[in-house]
Amino acid sequence: MNVKLPSGKTEEMNIGPLTVEELLRFLDISQGEVLVSRDGHIIPVDAVLNSDDDVRIMQVVFGG
Repeated sequence: MNVKLPSGKTEEMNIGPLTVEELLRFLDISQGEVLVSRDGHIIPVDAVLNSDDDVRIMQVVFGG
């Protein structure tokens, strides 16, 4: 699985299948601070990721 992190760095990870929630926990990333996409579409935390997926984790910006 290729994972593009919020920092812009891409990591190739030999894990899966696992849920988005499990991936974020593994990477020590808070669910409330990011959105996760696969193939350009935002996916929920209970979506199952496979070892051949390309995933992007995007930082959510708060402000006013």
